[in-house]
Amino acid sequence: MVIADVAVVPLRPYKGEEEMYKVVDVCIEEIKNSGLKYEIGAMSTTIEGDFDEVFELLKKIHKIPFDLGCERVITTARIDEKAGGITIDEKLKNHR
Repeated sequence: MVIADVAVVPLRPYKGEEEMYKVVDVCIEEIKNSGLKYEIGAMSTTIEGDFDEVFELLKKIHKIPFDLGCERVITTARIDEKAGGITIDEKLKNHR
């Protein structure tokens, strides 16, 4: 079990934030439909799951903006992996 923190930023040809967020919303919908546990944050989304499932999902959401006509995308991902696995709840147990 791993945790991935991901932010997808479509850059072009969008002229404003509203258009950009429509693309981000499609990425979030893909995450919701993945069946993996997730939490949406103000600047990124955290995904929890099996290593291979999480990385497959990261690849999919990185490609979504291109499918929607974007010319350039920056995706930032951070992975937290612990021997024996780690969960979102475990990671945040001291903050909830």
